[in-house]
Amino acid sequence: MTSDYLDTERQDNMRMLAESAQTFAIKVSPLTRARGLRGSASGFDRDFWGKLAEQGWTGLLIPEVFSGYGQGFGEMAAVVSALATQVAPEPVVPALVFASRVIENTGNGDLQQQLLASIVAGELIPGVAWQEELAGLQVNLMANAVVAAPTNSGIQLTGEKHHVRPGADCDGFVVTAKQGNDLSLWWVPANAAGVKVKSVALADDTSEASVHFNGVMLDESQCLAQGDAAMVAFTRAYDEALVMTSVELLALQKAMLNMTLEYLRTRVQFGKPIGSFQALQHRAVDLLIQQELTSSVLSQALVMLDDGDTNALERSAMASRIKARASDAGLLLARESIQLHGAIGFTDEYDLGLYVQRALVLSAWLGNGLAQRRRYALIASLSI
Repeated sequence: MTSDYLDTERQDNMRMLAESAQTFAIKVSPLTRARGLRGSASGFDRDFWGKLAEQGWTGLLIPEVFSGYGQGFGEMAAVVSALATQVAPEPVVPALVFASRVIENTGNGDLQQQLLASIVAGELIPGVAWQEELAGLQVNLMANAVVAAPTNSGIQLTGEKHHVRPGADCDGFVVTAKQGNDLSLWWVPANAAGVKVKSVALADDTSEASVHFNGVMLDESQCLAQGDAAMVAFTRAYDEALVMTSVELLALQKAMLNMTLEYLRTRVQFGKPIGSFQALQHRAVDLLIQQELTSSVLSQALVMLDDGDTNALERSAMASRIKARASDAGLLLARESIQLHGAIGFTDEYDLGLYVQRALVLSAWLGNGLAQRRRYALIASLSI
């Protein structure tokens, strides 16, 4: 069986998965569901998360040795894109990509096996607590403010993390901490003594959290990795989360542009559709170009993630490149879509606002376009 045949077979399978995911998302998660969940305590629905597990999507990326399905990022992208098209508020990328990949990348010990099996079953929704700057404008994968210090009773965790997604209703956290001069990764249940979670509402009515660790006592068995192994595992998962967030942003771009083009075709002014005006056509073409540029770079990034031989610096550079482009293009599409719609684009009842608000949140999460360009420049200087 040739590699070309395998590639064709995988493409066919991915196309069927994408069609199935889109059908599921439209049927089970209409935009009215996203509206109905706005303002709720967690911002998402645990029952719907169970339906994702029934579809097998909670274990799509997780290898079979951990009870998952061992699929690639192309397959995961098909599911993420379909759910993003319907503005589903469930934390698919924060939990099923970022957190689960950190856990998986740190090895196959008893803790990893237990956590990953629970994620596959839909019983565990984890988050990653890594950002320490409240403004969220810097990308610093090292930990300084949260410290894991040895005591006579075990390891004591102190400090505070911000911008943790998911926020409320998260079952536990992968926490980055400074241990001596090294980075360490710890699993901390959300209900552990000394953990205080403060939920913060976001623009799209989902939530993130600030998590304070007030002398949380940990056992060595809760350590996922430390030192170089921790940094390698965490950086890889961070890069993967950047790419998959860009998948969400591209889906939002497409939805906003489609709504805008349809409005330009049907809104009549001076006796003709406003889409016939050349000035508006030029603006629409500019938006399509931004969408296609994002799509092109994203395709490269997904191939790179699925290539196990990719150099780590090249992977990180590509991840920052696509997140910067997807964030900037997403914000541009949001602004222009509202302007091209006119007054109706500002109303809460109009569905365009759902996509705009989600784009605002995702463009900033994990580092906005400016932060990612700075990271890209730093990586480029290291690879010279």
